[in-house]
Amino acid sequence: MSQKLGGYLLAGLISLGLLFRVAHLDQKIFWADEVATAMRAAGYTKAEVTAQLATGQPHSPADLLAYQQLRSPRSTPQLPPRSLTDSLSALMRSPEHAPLYFLLVRCWMELFGSSTSAIRSLSVLCSLLALPVLHQLCRELNRDPAAAQTAAQTAAQTAAQQTAVGFMAISPFFVAYAQEARPYSLWSLLLLLCSTALLRAVRRNRPTNWLIYALTLTLSLYTSLLTVPVAAGQAVFVALQVQGRWRYLAAVCLTGALFLPWIWVLWSQRINLDTNTTWMRTAVPIWLTAAIWLYSAAVLWFDLPVVTTGWLAGIEAMVAATVLAILGYAIVRLIRLRTGLYLAALGLPVPVGLLLLDWGWQGQAAATSRYLIPAQLALLMAAAIGVTQFKPRLRRAAVGLLLSLSLISCIVNLNRIPDYQKDRNRANLELAALINAAPEPMLLAEPSQTLDLLSLSHSLSADTQIRIAPAVQLLPQLDHCPPSFLFNPSESMLAAASQLGLNPKLAYQPQMLLSQDRHLTLWKACSF
Repeated sequence: MSQKLGGYLLAGLISLGLLFRVAHLDQKIFWADEVATAMRAAGYTKAEVTAQLATGQPHSPADLLAYQQLRSPRSTPQLPPRSLTDSLSALMRSPEHAPLYFLLVRCWMELFGSSTSAIRSLSVLCSLLALPVLHQLCRELNRDPAAAQTAAQTAAQTAAQQTAVGFMAISPFFVAYAQEARPYSLWSLLLLLCSTALLRAVRRNRPTNWLIYALTLTLSLYTSLLTVPVAAGQAVFVALQVQGRWRYLAAVCLTGALFLPWIWVLWSQRINLDTNTTWMRTAVPIWLTAAIWLYSAAVLWFDLPVVTTGWLAGIEAMVAATVLAILGYAIVRLIRLRTGLYLAALGLPVPVGLLLLDWGWQGQAAATSRYLIPAQLALLMAAAIGVTQFKPRLRRAAVGLLLSLSLISCIVNLNRIPDYQKDRNRANLELAALINAAPEPMLLAEPSQTLDLLSLSHSLSADTQIRIAPAVQLLPQLDHCPPSFLFNPSESMLAAASQLGLNPKLAYQPQMLLSQDRHLTLWKACSF
């Protein structure tokens, strides 16, 4: 394929990637983690919101949405607009989430409003900006400062750069996270920037280049704490280079000094840090972690609804195995030590570190796909660079298959939620449909469900009455047992409802792919 034709194809893939990223941007479920993004950016903590809502008094969906907006039209003396200082204070109480992305969201909301599409558009922008940075990173990876390059080598390197950008442009995984109001697209962008800056600094070994590396590494740390193991991998990479070690050490010291404020926050808020990460200490079997790792590699190109039985399950398994085989063969063909070494330094530290953490904590952090983004970036680049070492016919077939699978996956995902996204809020639309179909519905919930109610409020009709309080306080308030719904009730709430004669009956429970999947249920109380 000529470079000119390759350029046209790349432009088409980028255009498709843009369309996939903005399609139905305001219609995808605004799940609990995105609620936390909007809430913290607006200056509220989960504890504050729960305390103000969990009084047993009736609330409308608009009342819940007000906590996810700046300059809310429903601002009252009890709910005044919050300042940037309030946002920073809220972020400090959730120190496990580095603050940069959330502060950017705050500024973004000031400029473009608090709608779902406005908040998510920041992630779309970051995801698109990552494409030219990825192109430059692949160029740096393919540079050989010790030897002149032939025309054939230059053409192969150009093809690798274009292939990598094409892969990422329509990767169903990166498209899906470009549509979420979460830090992962910004983190991907900064990881690519940081990697490009490091390779350039090692090659040129100039103070300015090392300063740029220090700044990009600092920004990445302020976006995700999982940048720490990535930085450790980069340290190993630099230690194996022939130059730049002392200037690298100076750059790391500068980064450490710039990151000290958040280190202090982590220490001072260590109790909140421990409380907020309790979910990570729920054990999952090692086979499930391994399966999720393989799945996380395959969904870079192939992401269709997971089927566990029947002939369709066999076809999906064969396609996924083919994708993994191409990826594995591409990695084997990375014969240039420097390229393979850096991709290993980028991709291995996070999954290995999380796995060790899980063994110590009996946890599940390593089984979370969105935490594996450094590894997924490394795999995507390994595939793009490695396939250029294939024989021409095999190369064309492999690239064509991967791009075709990505395109099909993105088209299918226009009207579905990927299996690795939205967690327990995946069934929000089904829950809301049942609630909205009832006349003047009343929704009852315990305080522990506040964040999920804030998520569900995006889909509820305006006449829905929401009451939040402990079951022993909430249920006796019902004077004449009006038709009501119990939102994801605990066993104690169901028992209390039965004792009071509310006759709770299960109205909805979603199908689960795995028994470990978290989910929300809906129960009917009284008569309908």
